[in-house]
Amino acid sequence: MSIDGGFSVELSLRRFLARCPKVGSVPRFESLAKKGQLVTEEEVVNCLAELLLHPRYTIPLIGCFRPITQKVVNKAVTLLRLVPNLRFNSDLAVTESGYLDDDEVINVIEFHIQHGRGLDLHELACLAFCRALDLVPFLLGSILNYFKFAPPPFERILMKGSVIELSGKVITYYLHVVRTSYRLLIAGTEVFSKYWDWSCFLDLVKKVVNIDEGSDVKFQKDIMDIRWCGIQILSVVLKMNDRTVAKFGVVADEAHSCSLRWEQFCQDIAVEMAGAYIGTLENIRLDPENRELAFSQENCLQSFGLCSFTSSRSHGNEPPLRSRRLVEWDDKSAGNPFVMTSTLKRSFEMVLLAVSQKWPVLLHGPAGAGKSALISKMARDSGNQVLSLHMDDQIDGRTLIGSYVCTEQPGEFRWQPGFLTQAVLNGYWVVFEDIDKAPSDVLSMMLPLLEGSSLFVTGFGEEIRVAESFRLFSTISTSKSDISRGLEGGNLNGGLWRKVMIEPPTNQDLQKIVKAWYSSLEPLAEKLAETLEGVNRLHQLVGFQPGNSVSLSAFSKFSLRDLLKWCSRIACLGFGSTRNDLTASECCAIYQEAVEVFAAFSTSIGNRLTIMKEIAQKWAVPISRAESLYPHDEPIIQDLRSELRIGRVILQRTEATLYDERRFVKIHSSLHILERIACSVKFNEPVLLVGETGTGKTTLVQNLAARLGQKLTVLNLSQQSDTADLLGGFKPMDSKSICIPLYNEFKFLFSKTSSIERNPQYFALLKEALDSKNWEKLLRGIRHGVEFFEKKRVKDVKLGFDKK
Repeated sequence: MSIDGGFSVELSLRRFLARCPKVGSVPRFESLAKKGQLVTEEEVVNCLAELLLHPRYTIPLIGCFRPITQKVVNKAVTLLRLVPNLRFNSDLAVTESGYLDDDEVINVIEFHIQHGRGLDLHELACLAFCRALDLVPFLLGSILNYFKFAPPPFERILMKGSVIELSGKVITYYLHVVRTSYRLLIAGTEVFSKYWDWSCFLDLVKKVVNIDEGSDVKFQKDIMDIRWCGIQILSVVLKMNDRTVAKFGVVADEAHSCSLRWEQFCQDIAVEMAGAYIGTLENIRLDPENRELAFSQENCLQSFGLCSFTSSRSHGNEPPLRSRRLVEWDDKSAGNPFVMTSTLKRSFEMVLLAVSQKWPVLLHGPAGAGKSALISKMARDSGNQVLSLHMDDQIDGRTLIGSYVCTEQPGEFRWQPGFLTQAVLNGYWVVFEDIDKAPSDVLSMMLPLLEGSSLFVTGFGEEIRVAESFRLFSTISTSKSDISRGLEGGNLNGGLWRKVMIEPPTNQDLQKIVKAWYSSLEPLAEKLAETLEGVNRLHQLVGFQPGNSVSLSAFSKFSLRDLLKWCSRIACLGFGSTRNDLTASECCAIYQEAVEVFAAFSTSIGNRLTIMKEIAQKWAVPISRAESLYPHDEPIIQDLRSELRIGRVILQRTEATLYDERRFVKIHSSLHILERIACSVKFNEPVLLVGETGTGKTTLVQNLAARLGQKLTVLNLSQQSDTADLLGGFKPMDSKSICIPLYNEFKFLFSKTSSIERNPQYFALLKEALDSKNWEKLLRGIRHGVEFFEKKRVKDVKLGFDKK
C-alpha cells in the first residue's frame, strides 16, 4: 500500500494473493477473494492473524495491509494468549528439526499446538514481531501487550542445559533466538533494554568459546554469529564503549564477517520498506476499471500509526499556561471543516511521512494557504495536543525553556519549566509560527531537537527526556519569488528541517472550500472565487500608484482568509442564495460586503475606487455606485430597547443605557465608518483604524460602545509599553507608596472610632516616623493601635456594650 491513503481492503487482498499464490488456493482466502467489494475489514483481519506468524508471509502481509496491521497484530496477540504453554516444547517436538517451512500451513497456531511446539511458536511470534516493528514502528505498544504474558524472546537460553553439548542441528535454534533478541533490542532499545534481564548473554558469550567447532564450516559460522550477536546485545544493554567490546577477543575479520551476515539477516524488509513509498501503480494494474483510489486521511494516519500516539501516553497532565504568544488549538476549531484539496493532498502526504519519522517539519507558503490548518487537522485526527507560538525578534528564550522563580519563602527558588520544556516533557506538538522572525538564541535552543536528540538539556542543566509523541513544526509565510532566498539561510538551520511547500488553492479548490464551509452559497461559489482572483489580478497585472508608502506596504495579495470572511457576511444577509438569479438589491448587498473586505483598507483613493469598479462589474452593480468612496444614502441609527441598528447592521444590547446624542455629530463619512465598525463587531473581526490624530478614531469606538452599553477599556500604547500593561503582573513598588496610603486610611478609621485630639502624643510619634521614612516604626505603631481597639472591642462584648 502506498502512503497516499488510497487503501482498499479488496485491492490489498488481491495484491497479497497475487504475491502469495499458495495462500490463494486455501478455501478460506478463496471465498474472501470471491466476495469482491463486499469483503469486510473484520473478515480479513481474522484470516490474517495466524498467517502473520508464518515466516514466509509476514513481510508481504504487512506490506499489503499496512493501515490495518495494528488490528492484525492485536488479533494475533489475542490468539496467542489462549495458547496453553509458550515456554516448552514436548519431548517429541524436541527431536524435530527446523521451524515451520510449509507454505501451505495457514493455521500456524493450531499447527504448533497439535505438535506440542509451544516454544517454537513463541520464537516464530518474536521473529514476526521484530520484522513488523522494523516495518511499522508504531506497533511497539501492541507487541508489548504480547510480552506481558509471554516469556522473553531468549527463553530457550534460560532453559536448563549446557550450551557446550549442543549439536550442529540444534545450534540453529540458538542462532535464531539470539538474532531475534538483538533485532528486538535495537528496534526498541529504550523499552526492551529495561524490560528483561539480559545477564544470561554474558554466560552465553563465555560458554560458546569452549564449544568444539569441529570441521563443519556452517557450524563454525553459527557459533561465531551467536558470540558476535551476544556481544552486541551486551554492548547495547550495558552501554559499553569500543574498548570494552574489544576485550571479548573477537578478531576484526571475524567481526566484519558476522556483521555482513547480520545485515543479510535484516535485509528481508528492505525491499518492502522501499515499496511503501511507491505509488499505487500496482493497484491500478490489478484493477484497471478503478484507476483512481479515493484519498483517505484516516488511512494515511493509520498507515503511520498517528492514531496510536495518545494510547501510549497519559492525558492527566495539565496543559501549560497561556501567554500572549501561545495559542492552544482545541476542539472548537473542529467546527470549521478541513477540505482536502488537490493542491493540499501531496503536502499532507509529505508532512505525514516526516511526522512518522519524527523529523522536524518546516511548512512554507503564502499566507492563508493552510499551513497551520493542516497541522491542526492532523493533530486532531491523531489525538495530539498542539501548542502554537508566534515568534518575533523580542521573544526571550527563557519563556520557552523556563527559569527559576521565587517562592513564598524568601530566598527560596524553584524551577518553572517553559512552554517548550513542558511540550517536550508531555509529548505535545509545537508549532513555531513565523520562525524566520525568531532571534538567534531561540534557534540555538531548538538545535538539539532539530538534530533528533532523545534528551533535551536546558540552559540551567536540567535534563529532560523527549516524549515519544513530541513533534516540532514551524511555518514561514513566503511567496514563490523569495522561497529560495528565505529558506536556505543559515540562521534558520535550514538543513535540519524537512521543508514542505504549501501551494495556494486554485480556483477549483476555492470553490470546493466555499461549498464545504457555506453550503447555502454553492450556486455562488464560482463567482465568489472569480471575484477574489479578479481583485488579486489588479495588483499583479495593472499595478497601483499608491498615494504614500503606507498604501504600498498595505496592499498585499488577498487570500482564502479574506474570501471566507466575505462568505461569512454573505451567509448572514438573510436572503435565499440557493439560486443563480440574484435580484439587484441582493447583488448590491454582496457588493457592499465585498467593498468592506477588499477595498476599505486602502488609504489610496485611486486604489480603492479601482477595486470597487472591478467588484461592481463582476456583480452587475451600476458603476455609478463605485465612483464615490461612500454610498449616497446615509446609514440610519436606531436605538431600540433590546438592539441597536446602524444601517444594515443589527447588534444586541448588553443592557439598557442612556446616551447623550449631542456628543456625536452625524457626518456622512463618520456614519459609514461607524456602520463598518459595527459590522466587524458583529462578526467578531479585529478592526484597525488608521488616520491622523484627532480625526475621531477613538471617538467612533467609544460612541458604539456607549450605545451598546458595553464597557470599553482604552490603552494608549507606545514604545515603552510593557506586556504587564495588557496581561497584568507584579510591578516593583517602594515602601513609601504603600505606607503613606496605609497611614491615611488608618487615620481616617481612627477618627471615626475615637478622637485624634485626645491622642496627640500617639499621632505625633506616627507623624515623626512618617516624616523620617522609618516605615518599620510606623507599621509597628499602626499595628499597636489596631491591637488596642481589638482588645477594647472584646472587652465591650464581654460586658454587653457592643452595639455594632
